Amino acid sequence: MKKFKAMLFDMDGVLVDSEPIHFAGRHATLARYGIEITDEELTNYTGILSEAFLADISKKRGVNIPLDEASKFAKIDFKNALDSFEVKPIEGIIELLQNLQNKNVSMAIASSSPPELIETFVTRLNIKDYFEAFISGRQVEKSKPAPDIYIEAAKAVGNVPTDCVVLEDSHNGIIAGHSAHCYCIGFRSPHSGNQDLSLANEIVNSISEINLDLFGN
Repeated sequence: MKKFKAMLFDMDGVLVDSEPIHFAGRHATLARYGIEITDEELTNYTGILSEAFLADISKKRGVNIPLDEASKFAKIDFKNALDSFEVKPIEGIIELLQNLQNKNVSMAIASSSPPELIETFVTRLNIKDYFEAFISGRQVEKSKPAPDIYIEAAKAVGNVPTDCVVLEDSHNGIIAGHSAHCYCIGFRSPHSGNQDLSLANEIVNSISEINLDLFGN
């Protein structure tokens, strides 16, 4: 069995239970333009940059959303939502990080979220020191579902993508990891809706199911 050297983590829904915060923020932003959206529809945009989300909704609803203005509101609405929710780690994730660290596995975060939000979450969860690198979708030419972010994350921990395991909870994230030629674990998170994870090499229903024997020198 092939042994992998690094693990690359999505953040929202994988490390932190943040989807309710994102949903609340996006509901608030769209409400400014008279647009209603269901939580089920929002799950289709898990892992997608805010700007891309707003542009797609504008097109689908036939509403001319001023994207520059809406993007500014999105930051405000997300911050308001963030202040209203307790930030919690996904169950089992702290133990996984500790076990990977004990095995000297390199780790990085590869998230569509902006750098300042990655910093906020890892600081609040006190997990920053586990990671060698933090790659935001705003630091690469194309964000998920393009593979750029995982190619960059692999490089940041000194490995090629084929030596890395990706942990993702979204359809778009699995496409990104698969396209980068990483080994993909799809996490069926209860917080991320009914995501199509079929491109993953394996699917787990809890973080505790991840096999640490995947990793080694």
